[in-house]
Amino acid sequence: MMNRSLRKLREAVKVARLADMPVAKALKVLADMPEARTFRLTPEVLRWMLLESLPEQYATFLFDQAGYRVEMPLADLAYFARYDEILADLAVSVILYLDKE
Repeated sequence: MMNRSLRKLREAVKVARLADMPVAKALKVLADMPEARTFRLTPEVLRWMLLESLPEQYATFLFDQAGYRVEMPLADLAYFARYDEILADLAVSVILYLDKE
């Protein structure tokens, strides 16, 4: 299930070209994206995505700074990220992770 929802999310992010948008617009689009509403982002998955897309020290620092400890839909993270710089860095890192490959 996770692999299927991750594939659907990855495809939606690429089709929407989120990585090419200004951050504020990308976060708004992601927050409204149906695939992001159904994709449950656990702390473990978030940490893994950060480690896959960022240098290890920065990924660990960002994860620790955010204090991300609960599972939530990716759309909710994108919504909250519009109001918090650390969460915005997390969400942008997830977008970049999803856009690669």
